[in-house]
Order: sequence, then structure tokens, then C-alpha cells
Amino acid sequence: MRTLHHFVRAFIASVVLASGPTLADQIPGMGNLSGTVTVAKPVGQLTVYALNTDKNVGYMVYVVKGAYRAVNMFPGHYEISLRGTVGQLNWSLPQQTVKIEVAAGKTATADFSLKDTTIAPTYVGGMPYPDAKIEPYDKVYPKGRGRELLENICFGCHTVQLYPYNVVRTYPGGRPAHDKAGWAITIDRMAKGVAFNARGKASMFDSKLLSDADRDILINYITENFGEDSTPRAVLQVDEPALDDAALAKAQYVEYRFPNTPGDDDRFVHTSDFDSKGNVWIMDRGAQSLVEVNPRTGTFTDHKGHGGGEYLAVDIDDTIWYGGWRHYDPRIKKHDEYKFEGGTNGRPIPISSMVFDSKGDLWGSTLTGGGIAKWDRKTDKVTWWDVPVIRSRPYGISLDHNDKVWFAEYHSNGISSFDPKTEEFRHYRVTPENTSNIRRVTADSKNFMWTATWGSRAMQNGALYRVDPNSGESVGYKIPISNTNPYDSDVDDGDNVWVATDNHIVMFDQKSKKFTIYPTPERTDIPMLSITRDRAIWYGPRNAGQSGGYGGAAGVLFPDKDKVKDLGAYYAKNSWRDRKANAKAAPVAVTGATKLSPARAKNAGAYEKALGLPPLPDDAGITSNTIRGGAAQE
Repeated sequence: MRTLHHFVRAFIASVVLASGPTLADQIPGMGNLSGTVTVAKPVGQLTVYALNTDKNVGYMVYVVKGAYRAVNMFPGHYEISLRGTVGQLNWSLPQQTVKIEVAAGKTATADFSLKDTTIAPTYVGGMPYPDAKIEPYDKVYPKGRGRELLENICFGCHTVQLYPYNVVRTYPGGRPAHDKAGWAITIDRMAKGVAFNARGKASMFDSKLLSDADRDILINYITENFGEDSTPRAVLQVDEPALDDAALAKAQYVEYRFPNTPGDDDRFVHTSDFDSKGNVWIMDRGAQSLVEVNPRTGTFTDHKGHGGGEYLAVDIDDTIWYGGWRHYDPRIKKHDEYKFEGGTNGRPIPISSMVFDSKGDLWGSTLTGGGIAKWDRKTDKVTWWDVPVIRSRPYGISLDHNDKVWFAEYHSNGISSFDPKTEEFRHYRVTPENTSNIRRVTADSKNFMWTATWGSRAMQNGALYRVDPNSGESVGYKIPISNTNPYDSDVDDGDNVWVATDNHIVMFDQKSKKFTIYPTPERTDIPMLSITRDRAIWYGPRNAGQSGGYGGAAGVLFPDKDKVKDLGAYYAKNSWRDRKANAKAAPVAVTGATKLSPARAKNAGAYEKALGLPPLPDDAGITSNTIRGGAAQE
């Protein structure tokens, strides 16, 4: 095993802080912070985190050549902490904290001196594993045929930490304890059961990948190493990604925190979007809330009782669509709910993600139902299409610059497109692997599609892929971070591709083919990115509230903090997230009603016909998102 000193960079103990822009160049009414850091011996990349305790707004910058600098900070009382860097081997470094005050139009200073200290080992991944026993990968996963099966099949969807960390919890990364019989049921359900209880659909993975003999080997291997009474463990981190000092010196993160409240101790944020005023809306699944953040004031509004699901999308009139197809008006604090016909009050529409097209119509993906859906603004109805691709399970949905609909396919190793004019689907194989998990897809200015593999073979070293929509060619670029799970990719107005992955936001330069890595303020995975016209990268730090112990947050990375002139968040002119800006359409008023739409797919029978399957009964529509047997999902 390699040790820490193989990875640290040279450190100058005392440096004069390089001069940056003057206060006159910064946002009026804001303050700055700077300081120096000296160390007894090299300890790797350090960061400084400044928490405004009056507003619960945090700022993180990197220590480069013995100095750091943060800008555009809200005036107030601060706790300034020197600490290690998430994703680096020194993340467990004990923090040093001082209290100071930052005044408007002034630059406060806080210098640190770090004495010789011992750094405890840390574990991989973007989720917290409290009280876990940290062990090397080969000890957690002994070599053999059982490990090969796990790596080549199960790691297509699950992280390396799921199996050893047998702790039940409400957020990802834990699981129920299983004995041998329990593991056998789980494996058979994945290989042969109906995924997400969707009638007529396929299992989680192709059962042909697991022979009867290999099934027995896999059950015995998992039972022996991850049985009912096994100690909760986490895989040791043994290496760290290389960082670029020049890029880190320019960068700054800001976190707008919204703490837990009594009786509501499980904030769990997901997708963000921008309204016309530059506010950021973010889904808080744990608190069942829509959170409205004003970046200019550092304040937030909790819209409790109007959350749920993963996704949200801001309409042309700043009303919010979210979750299982609900439409919320924050001015009257009511929402309409759209359901499919059938049952007492209709059947829920299980939407996973949403996007408006240039006509103002709303498209959604139905992960558990295997389809895509559309809300038509003129008719105020929802219709849907069954995707004729086995294991498609549409997840992240987006548009190209011609309003063609694209979606990532959760279990099919690919992405697909849908032409609204012809109602034709086309599937694109992305990875050469038999099992991989793809969650989001986005278009660059030339309409090449970009996506990344959240799950992949052994150790989950994810890759970024470019897909040619004409030829179908897929080209992959390995992300230089071990044990990473890239969730989302998006493109800024300069055609740089940004990737959200465990503990890092990563930028890929299409011209140089170079990755630039920005470690996040806290340990977290990141489900979704939203990029502004100023190339600020907003995101939901999904697990940071648990790992940092403070609740939820809306986070933003400023790759060049000295170019920030306005904290408001607005999309670039040609962003696919803001196609509605071109819509010449009227808003649809919210009244608090339940609205029913036809349950039958527009292309009913297409899935069965494409795969040579018997047709389903006429009453078969999209089912609920119940997971038979309670499988752990990440």
C-alpha cells in the first residue's frame, strides 16, 4: 500500500499572498478574507472553510503555496477552519478553527500554523460511513470467482461500500443485514425478478450473465464476507487524484445551508433549477420540501409539504413542477397533481426528471415505468410512450438544440433519443460492458451527446463518453479518480463538459482532453449540475448534510472567483435547461386540483413487439415505484 508522502506536493512554509483584484472590483457590500498557512511538514492539499454563523453560508477555498483568499463574503461573524481536502488522503486531518468578523468593504485575515500531526486513514466514496471499520479493498473483497462476479455484475449499479456497510438508514449507502437465504432471494430478484414491479418488464440485469454454478458461488461469497452478523466496514482510500494548483487558486465554493429542524433531521437534497429572479430552487427529498435560495441575500424559504421525488423544473411564470408530476405556485402555496386514470383517485405518474422544450411543454422520464411522458401546455394533459428497449428505464432526460428528447437508460448500457415529430426512438450503446449504470445525458453546442457511467466494472472507475447522434459512435475518456461514481454531466457555453461525481466537480476540456478536478467542501455525491451564464456550477450536495452534520445545502462552484460580479443564477442563452425561454406560451394557473390523464401508452404494444413478447392487458399502464422485496438502491 502506498503511503501519504507519495502523494503530497511541495509546500512553501511562508509566502506573501499574491495580490488579487481590489475591493472596488468585488460585489458592493461584501467582504474578503485572506491568510497564510505554515506547516511543520508536507501534509497534502489543504483547504480553508469559512462559515458565516449569522447566515449559515459557508465559503471554501484552497491553500496554494502557503496562502489562501476568499472573496465576496457576506459581512458577519465567522468560524474559519483549516482542514484537509475531501477526496485526498488527508481528509481526516484534525481541524483548526478560529473566530473572526468579516466587515463590508474590508479584508479580514486569519493565519494558521500546523504542527506535526497524525492523519487517520479515510475511506472511498461520497457517502458517510460512521463507525465503520476501514479495511483495504482486497481484505473487504477477497480475490476469487465470487469477487469477479460482484465486480462484473453487481458493481454496475452499487458502490463498493454497499456490501460491507450493512447498516439500515434512510439515505443511500446502507442496506439490510442478510443471511444466506436473504442473499439468495436478493440475487434471484435482481437476475430474474421484475424490476421496480413494472409488469411485463425485464429484471435488473440479464440472468444469462449468471449461470447456476456462478449463482451458488456468488451467494456463498457474499454470505461468507457480508453475512448477517458481519461488522460494518468501509473500503480504505489508498490513492488520490492529482490537482492543478493554478486552477485551485482561482476557485471558490459557496454553500447556502438550510439546517435540520426539530422533527425533521434528515435533509437530503437533489436537483436545482433557477427562476427568473436569479433565485435557486432545490429539491429536499428528506424534508419533503422545495427550498428557495436567494444567493444575493444568503436567505432561504422552506416550502414544506410541497416536496417529494428527485426532480424539479421552474416554469415560465416561476411556478415549480416537481416529483410525481405536481405543479406548485409559491404565491398561493398550492399545487396541482397530475395522475393517470384508474383506481379511486387515479394512479401516480412516477417521474424521475423533467425538462421544458421550446414550446413550453414539459417532458419527463419514468424510471420505474420504462417510459417517457409529456405534459402538453395547450391541453393540460399528460401522455406517455413506452420505450421499446429492454432495461431502458429512462432516468435523466434532456433536449438537444433541435428539441429532440434524450434520456439516459438506467440499466441498458446506453442512451436513447425520441423525435417528437415522428415519435421514433433510437437507442445508442454507450459502454462495452454488460452491466453499467447511466444516469444523465447532455448536448454540447454541436449536438454531440455526453454522458458518464455511474456504475462500472471493478472499483468503479467511471468514464465520460461522447456519443455521435448520427453515426452512433461512442468515445470514452476515463475520469482520473479512483472509486468514483459520476452522476451527471453538463456543458457550459464554452463547450467545456462538467461532471458531477463523488466528492468532486470535474471539468473536461474538449480541445486538450484534460480533466481539471475541484474537490467539494464536504463528502458527498452530486446528482445534478446547473450551470449559469457566468459559468458558475450549482449543485445539490446530496450527502453533505449527513457527512457534515448540518442538514442540507445548495452549493455553487465559482471556477474563477475574481470574475463573479453578480451572485444571481441565470442560464446561458442556449442552455438546454432553459429552452422554455424561447416559448411563446401562456402560463397554466394552479388551483389545487387533481387532474387525470389517459393511462395507456400512446405506442401501447411497442415494447412487446420490439422484444417479441406477448402483449399486456389493455389496463396496463405505468405502475407505482414499489420495489419488490425492498432492494437497497443508491
